[in-house]
Amino acid sequence: MDWTHLLQHYGYVAVIIGSFFEGETILMLGAYAVHQHVLNFWLLIVSAMIGGFIGDQLYYQIGKRYGYDFIDQHPKLKLRFQKASVLIENYPTLSILLMRFAWGLRTVIPMIIGIKQYPTLRYMLINLLACFIWAFVAVSVGLQVSHWLHQFWQGFIHDNESSELIVGAVVICILSGRLLLPIISESKIKK
Repeated sequence: MDWTHLLQHYGYVAVIIGSFFEGETILMLGAYAVHQHVLNFWLLIVSAMIGGFIGDQLYYQIGKRYGYDFIDQHPKLKLRFQKASVLIENYPTLSILLMRFAWGLRTVIPMIIGIKQYPTLRYMLINLLACFIWAFVAVSVGLQVSHWLHQFWQGFIHDNESSELIVGAVVICILSGRLLLPIISESKIKK
């Protein structure tokens, strides 16, 4: 089996699992697979929505059921809890819509919303829309980045026999970007 065959058959499951936790890296790789006509754009969006939605619902339920005790037992979450609480109290709907874009706060925001006893059905509906917006934006950006990277590497490598090298280079660029962005954003926050 080659990577294309594996991605075609198991790619959407991998996207659901990856989106359950964070998701940008898997969506960037999924977008590259869409660019290569291995995955379908809309199925990738739906898969990302499912994984993100399930993850957010889990964190919401943890907050709703275990509340402050869970936050107190995890010192790293406690600091994030304090920062995110102010935003959520003032702008609950906007917080839900934007939480998937909040690196470092993505797991704690649904917990806080659960702790604050935000209505479950309303949270689910807004979160479903938020998951769609996040998946659509991430995959669309990933498609454009994939196109640019593919064009960039194609300029260096002129023969078609080097397609594995192009794929490897694009994947390395995407993963490197994913690893560097949190480091850069964290250093800006500390300043």
